[in-house]
Amino acid sequence: MAQSVLGPSLLTSAFTACGANPAWLRSLAPTAGATEAGSHELEISVGGLSGDGLHAGDRFRSDGSRRPGRIPPNSGRPARGAFIVDFANGHNHETHLLTNWDIDASWLGVSYRASNIAYGQHGLSLMSRREASPVSSHTSAEFQYVGAYGYGRYEAVLRALDAPGVVTAFFVYTGADRGEPHDEIDVEIVGRAPGNLHTNFFRDGKGSPIDIALGFNTAKGHHLYAFEWLPDSISWSVDGVPIRRVTSDQAPIPTTTGRVMASLWAANRSSVEWVGTPTFETATANVRCISHVPAGETGRQCSDTFVPLAGP
Repeated sequence: MAQSVLGPSLLTSAFTACGANPAWLRSLAPTAGATEAGSHELEISVGGLSGDGLHAGDRFRSDGSRRPGRIPPNSGRPARGAFIVDFANGHNHETHLLTNWDIDASWLGVSYRASNIAYGQHGLSLMSRREASPVSSHTSAEFQYVGAYGYGRYEAVLRALDAPGVVTAFFVYTGADRGEPHDEIDVEIVGRAPGNLHTNFFRDGKGSPIDIALGFNTAKGHHLYAFEWLPDSISWSVDGVPIRRVTSDQAPIPTTTGRVMASLWAANRSSVEWVGTPTFETATANVRCISHVPAGETGRQCSDTFVPLAGP
């Protein structure tokens, strides 16, 4: 691995991209060293650096994003390590949970049924069907990856559904049903607005939703959806393009570890004001890959092999 020393100008650019104060940085730059880790990432080594949300060992990618070195632990259950799921490999009975349960809330009733999930050569099919249940006219589908996970990068390759009354979702969640505060980070696509991405996060039950126009129909092919969760920020991207970033200066960032999930759910009750009323008999979304790499670590990710393709 080649060694090099970065001058103040390059250091200033890298740190400024992550919100640091350039004037404060220049006083440190002459003593800073850097290790060149390929053409896409630089590791800045400034012993004992702290402040402006930066820490010793932080790494800076070519797009200006930061992969931090020292990360405080999450609250909640202990965070597990990296994983990647290629759903074409089938059902792993130890780590793949296909849920069977009902949600009966004032704004939404959902019946998740494991029978609405199927594995195949194209990945995981999540289905919603017109099928009466105690709380809904349609049944839905939910996949969970067993364990609790914290700060780091989360990716999913999926094809959403463009039908009114249904939501395709990829998220990290914990809440009262797990005896914890409601902390959550969401990637959601509302079927009646398939050109938008609904981004949201919750800290102790308080959400911060924003819809982002993507410029394409998310139901016409598979795309790479990702978010990076750090103690001081959350960043979302689609197909490698950043679309939203929130910092702790703007809103409280979730701290509690959660379970990684993907779902397709049909609306009813007051949720139809947001999602619309389902009129379909059967509707299907598809997930090819889900991955997580904890902050400050490296590991295999869905983006390593993702190539945009038309869905099955």
